[in-house]
Amino acid sequence: PVLLLISDAVGSLVFTGQALTEPDGGFQFDDVPRADGGIYALSVDYEGVFYDNSFSFQDVLDEVQLTVYETTQDASVVSVTRQVLVIAEVNKKDREISAIEFVGLNNSSDRTLLPTLANPEQLSFLRFALPLEAEELNVRSNLPGGDIVSIGTGFALTSAVLPGEHNLEFSFRFPYTGDSVSYRQSLPQGADVYQVLVPQRLALVEVRPLRPIPSIGIEGSEFRAWEERGFERGQ
Repeated sequence: PVLLLISDAVGSLVFTGQALTEPDGGFQFDDVPRADGGIYALSVDYEGVFYDNSFSFQDVLDEVQLTVYETTQDASVVSVTRQVLVIAEVNKKDREISAIEFVGLNNSSDRTLLPTLANPEQLSFLRFALPLEAEELNVRSNLPGGDIVSIGTGFALTSAVLPGEHNLEFSFRFPYTGDSVSYRQSLPQGADVYQVLVPQRLALVEVRPLRPIPSIGIEGSEFRAWEERGFERGQ
């Protein structure tokens, strides 16, 4: 089944419809109203993955297409192009650090990664490490649906990962004692580039064992930076 939702220029729903695909994948909706300035949203659930796309009235005057993919449970089809840990704040009074990580993902295959618990011997989830006793985890991404699953060293995502590039970010707080904190930052998906950024105002913060690189400007703010490249999966 293919679902069609039409909203007018002010966002009010004006039409809903459903069509079934033919053996060749084609589908057709009849008696569809005209909605100038509106949105024609098409969606389909294929092999347990939700695919959708939106079109204008001019778009649907011609043939439109929804692309779907076969699925895989092999998480190695997804790699990390860049992972950046930003130290947002250091609370000296409560001995606590606030941080946010930005992750660029790439599924270079022609299949959608669909995590499953059916085969416990094959890890099909995207996994990310957190410092010990991390709290207030907040995860945002452009991946469709899915849940956040707590694991021993951090968390995993049950979201499907379509072919192509995607973005993920997660924020958290974690404690430190004395004048330092260390933890094992495992990279299950590897990373072409891994960086740590610290605002210039936190001048006393140092990062080891990554190598320092020239400062990076982001939206008018300067960050001291450390990085390494070419991390293998699980490194």
